[in-house]
Amino acid sequence: MENNEMNKDFERLPEDKKAPVTPEMPAAGADAADDSATATEPAVPEPGTAPEQAEPAVRTEKENHPEASAPFSGSESAPRRPKRNGNRAFFAVFAAIFGVCILILLLTLFLGDAGFKIIKKVETERIVYVREYDSESGLLTPNEAADRVRRSTVSVSVRTETATAIGSGFIYTEDGYIVTNYHVIEGALTVQVILPDGEALDARVVGSDEPSDLAVLKIDRTGLTPVELGSSADLLVGDDVVAVGTPAKLDFAGTATFGKISATKRIVALTNESNVIYKKMTLIQTDASVNPGNSGGPLVDMYGRVVGVVVMKVSYFGGTVFDGIGFAIPMDGARTVVDAIIKNGAFRGENPISSSRSLLGIGGRGLQGGVWYSDPTAEQVDASTAEKPGYFKMPFDGVYTVSVSGANAVGKLQVGDIVTKVDGLRVYTVYDVIGAVNRRQTGEEVTLTFYRAFENYEIEHTVRIMLSAE
Repeated sequence: MENNEMNKDFERLPEDKKAPVTPEMPAAGADAADDSATATEPAVPEPGTAPEQAEPAVRTEKENHPEASAPFSGSESAPRRPKRNGNRAFFAVFAAIFGVCILILLLTLFLGDAGFKIIKKVETERIVYVREYDSESGLLTPNEAADRVRRSTVSVSVRTETATAIGSGFIYTEDGYIVTNYHVIEGALTVQVILPDGEALDARVVGSDEPSDLAVLKIDRTGLTPVELGSSADLLVGDDVVAVGTPAKLDFAGTATFGKISATKRIVALTNESNVIYKKMTLIQTDASVNPGNSGGPLVDMYGRVVGVVVMKVSYFGGTVFDGIGFAIPMDGARTVVDAIIKNGAFRGENPISSSRSLLGIGGRGLQGGVWYSDPTAEQVDASTAEKPGYFKMPFDGVYTVSVSGANAVGKLQVGDIVTKVDGLRVYTVYDVIGAVNRRQTGEEVTLTFYRAFENYEIEHTVRIMLSAE
């Protein structure tokens, strides 16, 4: 009877006073499938008013029951409900808020970037400088930088007495001066420059500088588009760069590779066939892919400016194959040399790229696992353990001296000596010795620790040798 009376009272209320029925929350999967679906927190009604809510599509048993109706405020009479309805209202609000939270979580998981992003801030004491792309400051994207320099990058075809080779270069002036590497045109009988549009023009060598590995060519053409020069002094480790050139063959002209600056002042020692240092160069190191044929091409920053001249790469070192270790001549030094060649036909004076040629005066080869070959004084390795015939077993690792040519080294070292330390540091390959020498200047002394042949390698010797510039 009580329920019937409450239903009668409810039916007598005007239509606009009926309590709204809260619609059921849609399934999370439905909202997640619709990118336009949004979740909002329920509005709190003003006292004395009933919140406006949509009519439910499906009517339930609760809709006709007074307990499913929201309470009314004001002087109008409303059916009295049991006290427990207050708890139900509390749980209903709690359930609605909980449902909204679940919906937000599901949207985040299913929509990813279209929903919400979680940003984690990492605090560090190390300051890292990062340049951001900014069209207003002139900073370009990698493809924009590559496109800008392609129109000024050329291929260099060289014919020698024995072969035909390909290299790269770039237009330095609008009236036909071209920059490339010295080793690209070394020994050339004829030189041709192939422009970006494919036109091939005969070129003459204006001058070259072997220590800096630079050369300048001239073609009879005006109205060319020269590169914009940048400053290598502005480079930072981690800066983006693009290398453009002609790797392998003419079919690949205009190839652009993207990478980072790995080091700005890398000292690279070049050795001859006897592993004797003949030149040291201060270069830019990059992981942008460079290959034979890229030599002489431009290394470009993200302003489209040439900051280096591609010169070499490390592909094989100490028996290991490497990738992503390329080098370029810094443009600040290259500009000094190139301008002098254009003006005078040659560069004279202190070279800004090739450092002093500090030499130890010996040639050597590293002992791998104590095994070396062609030493008649050593005990031959058993055929079962030798990698190939002619290998001999040494008592320890080190650098086997194969030649002594330096005036300061003659009389102190002999062929067959095994150098084990330089300035107290262990050496295992000739490159370890080169690295130790690179840290010292011409005229300084280094301390070598070695074992001498014909003494059964039992006596440790120490000698000091002055570095020379021979």
